Parts: sequence; structure tokens; C-alpha cells
Amino acid sequence: MNRNEISLQDTWDLTKIYEDEKSFNQDLKETKALCEKLVQQEKTFIESADQFYQFLEDYTKMDRLLSKLYCYTHLSVDVEPNNPSIKSMEARVMALYEHISQSLTFVDLEIIAQQETIKEYLKEERFKVYRYNMQETFRQASHTLSKEMEDLLAQISPLADTGSDVFDALRLEFEPVLVDGKEEFLNSATLNKFLKNENEEVRRTAYHHFYKEYQRFENVFAKTLSSTMKKDAFLAKTRHFEDSLAASLFADQAPSELFHKILQQANEKYRPLFHRYNTLKKHLMNKDIMHNYDLSVPLVKSKPRHYTIDECFDIILKCVDVFGDEYTDIIKKAKAERWIDFYPHVGKRAGAYSSGCYDTNPYILMNFIGDYQSLSTMIHELGHSCHTYLSNQYQPPQTNSYRIFVAEVASTVNEMLLIQHLLANTQDKQEKASLLYDLLENCVGLIFRQPMFADFEYKLHQMAEHDQPMSSQIITDLYQQLNQEYFGPDVVLDDLTRYSCYHVPHFYYNYYVYKYTLGMCCALAITARITKHDTQQIECYLQFLKSGGSKPPIELLKTANVDPLSDQLYDDAFHYFEDLLNEFESLMLEKE
Repeated sequence: MNRNEISLQDTWDLTKIYEDEKSFNQDLKETKALCEKLVQQEKTFIESADQFYQFLEDYTKMDRLLSKLYCYTHLSVDVEPNNPSIKSMEARVMALYEHISQSLTFVDLEIIAQQETIKEYLKEERFKVYRYNMQETFRQASHTLSKEMEDLLAQISPLADTGSDVFDALRLEFEPVLVDGKEEFLNSATLNKFLKNENEEVRRTAYHHFYKEYQRFENVFAKTLSSTMKKDAFLAKTRHFEDSLAASLFADQAPSELFHKILQQANEKYRPLFHRYNTLKKHLMNKDIMHNYDLSVPLVKSKPRHYTIDECFDIILKCVDVFGDEYTDIIKKAKAERWIDFYPHVGKRAGAYSSGCYDTNPYILMNFIGDYQSLSTMIHELGHSCHTYLSNQYQPPQTNSYRIFVAEVASTVNEMLLIQHLLANTQDKQEKASLLYDLLENCVGLIFRQPMFADFEYKLHQMAEHDQPMSSQIITDLYQQLNQEYFGPDVVLDDLTRYSCYHVPHFYYNYYVYKYTLGMCCALAITARITKHDTQQIECYLQFLKSGGSKPPIELLKTANVDPLSDQLYDDAFHYFEDLLNEFESLMLEKE
């Protein structure tokens, strides 16, 4: 399908951002002019409270315009990648973005250098909206280096990222898989399809053909992974952090205690729940020996479900009705005002996302095909968009933007409410078992699998920080050991599993994966309370959505009545998983 064949109502309306290229160019010109105005004040912008206030106002205006320009071009390119006019506009915005980044490096350095003067300015009421961000800048003082050192680190940044760049650039080719006498194409996208095949030989062959390629290039991957860990260790030490973990957590004002608590809860305290799930899988599959490549075979066969766009909105509005009219009106607005680009077409970006800024709607890109995944994706992305919309409505531009540390909570809560709604409205035991199974699998990936990844990443960083050798043998032995502990005694590990660590891109993101677990645990705990009609929890959650980035991430989560430093959060989340497992087990064993 081509884009011009899709009904206008089913595409997003970006004219609300810019009606034409003329208005786009006007904002581009004004952004450049504001940047130059700021640059000219490098030596004077803190000389008086009036000068500093006007500087911050101009900086905010420039930042808002730049965000609006970027938002428009990236949304446009994602649906019309071959439009030369849009590509030209994108190139101009990215060039301007780079120019601004390089031209205004002096701002934070000067603010830190004159923070005592600025603290006096901040006592004035007009500076109220800037206080939180200024405090965040001051907090960086002990980890900010001299201008010469900061410039040097900026220059070597491309070299420091060589490991992850090489990982991204490598393109492996895999032997095809024989299915019913026919060769089928294997890559990272099709692997999961083969692992769901009921024929064990197909699963085993796909797994072997895929990961033996990573084995073949193991020394290359070991170098890329170890160089990334060494880079993180070097930067942490250079910026005077205790270790790589502390450096990574600094931006989110999270203590190392939080990271270790998540790992302790998932990898020790509640891991027996996952082992129990695998024991049930082995029983239901009636296997004497269950390999790890057997674990993706669907345990429940369900009837395909199909939904129209209107049916999806009807279901979604029922799911989130508990949040009241203000929340449901945002979803109605998303449909009526064309925030969503629904259908796949030639050239359109794959996947789905919610994206916007303070001066635009929170637009949603989808590739809607009418299946259950489309419905689930829609309510997930609407969760993000409602969070963004409420943040923009209740916060000034200085504090509207929330960090990724808390970003997945709103979307995951919505997904959980969808599952709860569908479970409550079906009498079909097969469909109920299917819904429970999908939810259990999703939970496993986020609250059990990701903490195992995080533990692996932590141990590799420790090796780098203590100058220990990191050969492929050492790396893969560690990964094999952690996987065996993770899967438990009922799962036999294939020896090629050790090389699957080289397939995970998140190991190059510097302590990112634990955030998935945190988001899911918060969402599970919130959902469990909402479904028990806890009105206080609902009010706290809505206040969290309206708070944007006005507080440190942990304080924002506490606003939602979940404390990531408390055992109670994880007890609630993992007990929710246990309740799901109990219900699923009862349904499946009842059929035997």
C-alpha cells in the first residue's frame, strides 16, 4: 500500500505543527538568531539578575523552537523518507542542532562557576520555574572538568564509541532453516518465529544456525563489548565517580542501592517463581528434556482476534475509564484531532512510538494490522501520549519533560489494564488462558530476564574497573553460568547459549536494562492496586502523570505511591506475577 491510498483520517495531521515550509523556515531563522544572541553574551549573561533571567528566557524559547523543528522533520521523514523537500528540511535542522550544541557548551560551565551568585538570583519569584533545572546543573559541579578537558572528551567521544559503532555496523548472514522440506530465511526478525515452531528440530536448527555465527565472530564481539565496558570505566574515573554504575545512575539521582535491590529481588528472592513457571512449561509440553530453545513454543492455541480502529478505541476507553473524564478526553482528542498515523505503507518506518514536544501534540506512529498486538500497541502508545499531554498541560516548558527512568510506567499500566479488561470480559477458558500466557511471557521478559542481563553487565563493568582480562572465553563462561542459574534445573542449556550475549544491543547502553524491570514492577504494583478500586492510588497516579520532570525520578515515582527503594513495591509486583501464574496453572491443569 502507498501512502496516498490511505484515508486522510487515518494519517496524522502535521499541519498543526507547520502549515507550510514558509512557517518552518521562519522558525528555523528565529532559532538561529536566538542562538547567535546567546553566544554573544558568553562573558556577560550572569552579570545581573535581569541579564541572567532574559538569557534563560531566550534559551528556553530557542530550545522550544528547536524541539518543534526536530519533531516536525523526524515525524515527516518516518512516513515520507524519500521526499526530497522533507529530507532537506531534516538536514538543516540537524546541522542547526549540532551548531547549537557546539556553540553553547559554555553555558553549564559558567553556571557552575558562578553558582553562588545564581543562587541569590534564584530567590526571586520570577526564577521559580528555573530552580529545579539550576539545582540539577549545580549538582554536576563535582563531576564537571575544566573547559579544556570537557572539550577534549567531546573530541574523543566518537572514538570512545567505536565498540558500539562496530557492533551496529556488523551484519551477519545465517544459514537458512529447513521447514517442511523448504528452506526459509533466518535473521534476527525471523528467529522467534522458528523458535515457536512445534517441530523441535526446526527450533534446534534455527537456534544453532543463528548463534554459531556469533561464535564464529566471538573475538570481534568480545573486543567490542570489552572496549565498551572499559570506555564506561574510563569516563567514570575521569569524572570522579566511584564506578561506572554510580556514573550511570547520577543523572537520575538514583543510588546504587536501587540497582542492587532490583537484582536481589529478581535474581534471588523471587527467582523461584520463574523456575516454577519453567517446571510447569516442561510438564505441559510433556518433555523429559526441555532445552532453552523450547521455551518459546506457545502453550496455548488461541483463536485469532481482529479489531477495527473504532473497536480498539471503544475497548481502550473502557479500560482507562477508571482515570476519569480528563484522561479519556485526551484519548478522544487523539482520534478526533488526528494524532495517530495508523497503517503501514511503502517506506514507512517499522514499529511504533509516541513522540512530541511542548509545542506539538504527542503524535503516535503505528503499523496497525488489526490484530491483538495492534490493540495492545495502541493502548501502550496512548499511555505515553496521555503522560506527555498531561505533563505539558500542568508543567511549564522548563519542567515538562520526564526522563526515560519513569517513561515506561504509564504505557505499561495501560497495557496491564487492557489485559485485566479482556480477562474480566471473557467466559472462554481457552481465551483466558491465552491472555494469561501472553501476560506471563511479557512479565518474564521484563522482571526476570532483564535483571539477569543487568547482573551480567555489572560483572563485566567490574572486570573493566579492576583491569581484569576479558577474553571471549571469560565473557561467555560467565554468561553461560548466569543463564543456567537463571533458567533453573528444569531447563537444559544449549552450549551455543553462551554466545547469545553478543546478540544483545542493550549491553552497549551503559546500565539501561534494569530500567525495564523498574518500570514493569511499578506498573504491576499500580495496576494491582487500581484493579482493587484503590481511589487514593488512582489520584496519586494521575498526579504523577501531571508532574512531568519537575522532581527527581525517584520522587516522581513516590508521587505515584510507589517507592522503588522499598521492598513493598517488588513484593506487590512479584506477588501479582504469582497470582497470574496460579490462575494460569489452574486453568491449564484443569484441562488435562
